[in-house]
Amino acid sequence: MRLLNFIRWHERQLFMSFAWLVSCLMCGFLFVAIIEFVGLKFSGIFSIITILLLYLIGIAIIELFRRFWMRFSFAQLCASCATCRSCGRYGAFDVRVGVRPIYARCKHCNHQWVIGQPGSRASDADR
Repeated sequence: MRLLNFIRWHERQLFMSFAWLVSCLMCGFLFVAIIEFVGLKFSGIFSIITILLLYLIGIAIIELFRRFWMRFSFAQLCASCATCRSCGRYGAFDVRVGVRPIYARCKHCNHQWVIGQPGSRASDADR
């Protein structure tokens, strides 16, 4: 976030989260296509392989959706905290690198707050 400004960082996070969502949907289509075209018409080892493949695709769908939702919700949480409460500028701040929670400092008025926790306020002094 330090190398990019906040707005570009936020756009990149949204693009990457929707890439995870598209991957999830593609796996869902693959799941449905396997059920539609292959089905459970066969017996024996081919049936077991099909069920195992469907199971693995189902696990992949769950994981891809989880990654989408985590990245999307974090980006939206950060976006809701990106306005300086002192001067009202959106996305014009510097962050402290390598520190959790993420501390932001407004470039215009030097007000400091915490990104990612909408209810908390950081003090104006350096920590």
